[in-house]
Amino acid sequence: MGRRRRRKNSPRRLWVIGSLMTVAGIWGYAQFISPVLEGEPEEEAPAVAMNTVDAPVGAAAAAPMLPPSNPGPRLTSTRPETPSPQVNERISEKGARDESPRQEVSPATAERRAKLLAAGRQALERNELVNARSYLSEAVTLGLSTDELIEARAALVRIGTETIFSANIFPEDPLVRQHMVSPGESLGKIAKKYEVTDDFLAAINNISDKNKIRAGQNLKVVQGPFHVRVDKRTYRMDVYLQDTFVRQYQVGLGANDSTPTGEWVVGTKLLNPTYYPPRGGPIIEAGDPENPLGEYWLELVGIGGAARNQQRYGIHGTIAPNSIGKSESLGCIRMHNEDVAEVFTLLVTKDSHVFVR
Repeated sequence: MGRRRRRKNSPRRLWVIGSLMTVAGIWGYAQFISPVLEGEPEEEAPAVAMNTVDAPVGAAAAAPMLPPSNPGPRLTSTRPETPSPQVNERISEKGARDESPRQEVSPATAERRAKLLAAGRQALERNELVNARSYLSEAVTLGLSTDELIEARAALVRIGTETIFSANIFPEDPLVRQHMVSPGESLGKIAKKYEVTDDFLAAINNISDKNKIRAGQNLKVVQGPFHVRVDKRTYRMDVYLQDTFVRQYQVGLGANDSTPTGEWVVGTKLLNPTYYPPRGGPIIEAGDPENPLGEYWLELVGIGGAARNQQRYGIHGTIAPNSIGKSESLGCIRMHNEDVAEVFTLLVTKDSHVFVR
């Protein structure tokens, strides 16, 4: 068999091959690049709900509460109530509330919140405080205008002063009840049962010595726990009893956004803490006027969000009151000394949660 003759490529044949290769290349490139041209979805960043408060609250925005019974409870304060514009709130986990910018609502919702606000005003005029609290709390969760929110929250603070932070007992109040002391019961044991502090129970029952209660004695008790929500943008701390707003304070926060957001639980509570500088330096003993912690320390244990597993943070007083309402701490939450004394009385180790946003 003779050797097969090799065929030479003609110019026409080369043009056809080249055209086919060009078409194939263009098709492949289009397949590769088309997702980019159409815009592939980027990784979604977590949404952060910013609230729309115009200005931080005053340093003494809460109605009076009292420090631990050391040197004894006090029931009154000369600090004025200074309500601040707020945004609408909705109930969240652990009794705290999320706050988000007010959004358009359906006509039915708008009508309901108007009726709730009107009912709350009428109940206040009749001195029906528990009913007023219920109406106003629900109205706030549905969203109100800035002026309405100022009014509602100020009213809720005043109602809390009468219904929660006094010796008064309103029979229809679901947050409050009467407890008869059983033989062998201590104030601490009763407080643990209701998830509040014995200092708080001593205060609202005008007990000067926590070790002196007697069997058969009737005490006012409140079903806790209290929780806290801190808004970093407005330097505001809101206090809730379960899911009912009752107090607000102004705070100082960490410089350079160093106060982690997320969920915390209250850990060790200390009176007259010693200061151990986290970045080194001399230890400052309790009672020293240079101690930056003041007289109260509430440890924060991070359990959620950016706060998870975070340590060495806390809520405490300050020797620099001008830093309240600013970002000047090393990351802790600073409060005016009289305010942190009240919060110390309210929050319970392991039961009270702090939400920072």
